[in-house]
Amino acid sequence: MAKVHVVGAGPAGSIAALSALRNGDEVVVSEDHPVAGIPRNCSGLFSIDGLQSLSQFVDYRKHVINTIHGADILLGSSAFSIRRKSPVACVCDRTALDQTLASNAEHEGARMNYYERVNGHYHSESIIGADGPLSHVAFSHGFPKIRKYAATLQARIPFRCRDPHAVEMFLSNDRFPGFFAWVIPHDEYTAEFGIGVELPHRAQDAWRRLLKLKGVSSVPHPTGAIIPLEVRSKTALRVGKRTILLAGDAAGQVKSTTGGGVIFGGNCAALAGKYHSQPLRYELEWRARYGADLVFHQLLHGYLASRRDSELSILGTRLKKLNFEVYLSNHGHMDRPTRMLRPALVAHMVKNITGVA
Repeated sequence: MAKVHVVGAGPAGSIAALSALRNGDEVVVSEDHPVAGIPRNCSGLFSIDGLQSLSQFVDYRKHVINTIHGADILLGSSAFSIRRKSPVACVCDRTALDQTLASNAEHEGARMNYYERVNGHYHSESIIGADGPLSHVAFSHGFPKIRKYAATLQARIPFRCRDPHAVEMFLSNDRFPGFFAWVIPHDEYTAEFGIGVELPHRAQDAWRRLLKLKGVSSVPHPTGAIIPLEVRSKTALRVGKRTILLAGDAAGQVKSTTGGGVIFGGNCAALAGKYHSQPLRYELEWRARYGADLVFHQLLHGYLASRRDSELSILGTRLKKLNFEVYLSNHGHMDRPTRMLRPALVAHMVKNITGVA
């Protein structure tokens, strides 16, 4: 019997496996698909800081297909623009990135069991559930439920990008209720179109609205995914001799504002691999390191998702008057919003409210 059984060979599962292997443990990974990274259901946009935090597990530079310097955000009808001189994010080949992580885990000694759906039989008493937002591991062991999910659709299509190094984001609860829509350039003539809506709203309706908004008529059939919009209130437990930890989407370790889960989920998965036999240590450790930022994303999402479009427009106008485009361009952080709560923010607010140069 293996020392650790990881369920799921996505980024969180592969990183958990690598972490456990480097801790000297024998690892089995179960994946119900024939290969990691397929089907591709998620975006490949990541902050460079976030990717650097996972650099001990994968060399992301091999998979970069575009660099991103900023974003054009539409809050209701109010346009908001953020730019940096140097890249702040990368668009990666997501399938290749996932497969490289799984390959790295296998190369370092993990036994990869593809086509293996886990329905109660485990290879170890130490289990790490990295099996996605509808986690069977979480369900079968009675973990608290995730109550809010977003349904997403996305497709890579031919599109002339106005700025091939800037993401477009559309926050409108009339068009994309409870979430948002995006256009992520892959190059000057290709982009990923995507939408998300909070369930039970219909994703197909939002998809048609995005295509109409951007004047696009004929596109490939989009792929879909489910994204958790809140963290589980408990992500680790002990049942007799068995320890069960959840990591990644299975734990809800996802930015509720954007649905991005690889960076937080990957870093938490590294802790799961290290502390697989210490559920309390894992729970305390990941929440101490990343909990405040995840709560910040969750609160911000809740606020934006509850606003009418007219209120979002007013918010955008007020932010522009406070010159927040400049502040976010200089101090914004895609993953760790608590890092923006610094003296520079107070100074910026005082300067723009009082008019002091």
